[in-house]
Amino acid sequence: MSPVAKENIEQIRKNVHDILEGKASGVFLGRIDAIIEEWAGGKMTAAQACEKIQKIVVLFIGKDIAQEIGTRCAPIVMLESTSKK
Repeated sequence: MSPVAKENIEQIRKNVHDILEGKASGVFLGRIDAIIEEWAGGKMTAAQACEKIQKIVVLFIGKDIAQEIGTRCAPIVMLESTSKK
């Protein structure tokens, strides 16, 4: 996989942390950061990382919050997807 733009990584991290602020523990946010780091390390695509984040948020926090994450991350996922082609 191609290298990921650092600004995209930080934007996803900021979006997710902003949405989960006050709703998730530090341990949970650490797990989210680990998923983002897997994406940054080229182990998965942006779409896969966002989907994985959404799945654990649905399980532990709620569907509405997961949908908000998906909505806010979609532009970055699309940008990353089109830059790889």
